[in-house]
Amino acid sequence: MIDIHLIIAKQIIEEAGRIIKDARATNTFEFTFKQDNTPATNIDKQVQQYITKRLQDSFNIQVMGEEADINIDPSQPYWAIDPIDGTWAFITHENTSAINLSLIDKTKVILGIVYNPFTDEFFYSEESGKSYIGMLQLPLRENKEVTVVNFKPQREHPIVNNLNKLFKEDKVKKLVCIGGSLSYSMCMVAKGAFSNYIAYFNGVSNAWDLSAAVIIVRNSGGFVTDLEGRDIDAISHKGFIVVSANEKVKNQFLEMMKTLS
Repeated sequence: MIDIHLIIAKQIIEEAGRIIKDARATNTFEFTFKQDNTPATNIDKQVQQYITKRLQDSFNIQVMGEEADINIDPSQPYWAIDPIDGTWAFITHENTSAINLSLIDKTKVILGIVYNPFTDEFFYSEESGKSYIGMLQLPLRENKEVTVVNFKPQREHPIVNNLNKLFKEDKVKKLVCIGGSLSYSMCMVAKGAFSNYIAYFNGVSNAWDLSAAVIIVRNSGGFVTDLEGRDIDAISHKGFIVVSANEKVKNQFLEMMKTLS
């Protein structure tokens, strides 16, 4: 059953996506660097404000996000927004940015949306439901073995060296690094495009970083774990995340990584 929250949130996110597409198509945006040396554009802030107002007009639920300094009561339900996940990709005219939106009640993710406005891929899932891209249930294809592994390179952790060794030994068929939105890369595992994805969080993730993608992956039959195979906290996590399309490729990939650690 599709909840009214999802119906209205879908309309809001698609309209926000048009703001992002128009700004990039006309090259009418500016960016600065935040204290953590990550970029933020005026469009990030504009989209955050737009989604926040629309959600507040529609629901009596708190709203927080990456570009909004708002204190919320985490004991009550709240929306978490990342208006442009993968800001560098947006700035450099790559098509791997996404809007993240999740509805969270205490420690549970009730609803998750990840929308790439440049490819018009709309991923979503609800608590105890299935995961979808548009009207199609995920995954679109089954990964029966570790085939295509997507990764986010890190200077502090030798993911690339380990993966290159696996590739050289023909244990991984293809390596890719699409960059951009981490949540979009996670959803591509749920879709079936990648068998696995691996990344590293230097700091502690916020609710808007992973929560939407985690519910989408898990409700598609996939897994989001650490390197030891333990399920991560979708709302707050630090360190490695390993995203796997199913249990078989999760176990295969974690065993491969263990032999290289």
